[in-house]
Amino acid sequence: MTLNQLIYFQKIAELENMGQASKLLHVSQPSLSIAIANLEKELSLPLFDRNGHTIRLNRNGKLFLKEVTKILDDIDGAKRHMQALAADRESRIRIGCIAPVLYDYLPKRIQEFLQLDKRNDLKIEFSSNNTTILIDQLREGYFDFLICSENNSHDLTQTLLFSEPYVLLCPLGWPIPKSWNDLLDQILIGFQTKAAAHHEIHTMLIRNALQPIYRYRAPDEQTIASLVSHGFGYGIVPLVDSIKNYKLQIVPLPEPNDGMIRNIYLTQIADHTAIGASNRFIKFLLDVKRREEQAK
Repeated sequence: MTLNQLIYFQKIAELENMGQASKLLHVSQPSLSIAIANLEKELSLPLFDRNGHTIRLNRNGKLFLKEVTKILDDIDGAKRHMQALAADRESRIRIGCIAPVLYDYLPKRIQEFLQLDKRNDLKIEFSSNNTTILIDQLREGYFDFLICSENNSHDLTQTLLFSEPYVLLCPLGWPIPKSWNDLLDQILIGFQTKAAAHHEIHTMLIRNALQPIYRYRAPDEQTIASLVSHGFGYGIVPLVDSIKNYKLQIVPLPEPNDGMIRNIYLTQIADHTAIGASNRFIKFLLDVKRREEQAK
């Protein structure tokens, strides 16, 4: 049983005239006759009473017509729903990101994109969280894409957008540690263990056989910066613009500090192609990255 057979049947049942149905459906009359004959054969029931050139819907056909009408109405409803969804995707972008991206990088890029896109109806939804939670929400369909830290899951594709060096935050007037041993002897403020930055810092320090002990833990760079500015201790964070608003010292990490950077990625579900406005914005972000690399 095919969709065309159901459409043909409904039209013939409505008109009870094979010739008129043939003209309206733009299908030859022999093809219609064969389609209906095959449908009746599959159902093992006649749907029409035939008398020469006259065709009338019988009792079986009337019962079947009710079911066919429901099916075709459902299909039409699904079509309208998907068309509305496609129209919505043309004017809506759903972005999940880590909080620091919202302070500078993402607002700048969106402003640049809006100047080029010229759509007055564009709606952009933002949501921030740590990378682990964002990825779970991406898989559940809450976002079109993410801008977040690295994740090695096989069902994701990640494209590097930019990098930030890790730096040391020191309270004003406090001594700046000259070595890692000096720093690890101080009171330290770290990221919560669920934060991607915690795992990045831990991995970088372990490579140098360093094991920090944190007295305080905080969810993000801004909270760590605030605690440092109030004299709670020292913190290691990525260099984001928002921490420059706090009264503290921002200095390079002690040597060796090669490779101590945070990479920020455009993250999507593998084999899922973004559509509409999201696809246009993703292409814009990647084009900006290419131009920046060429300018170096």
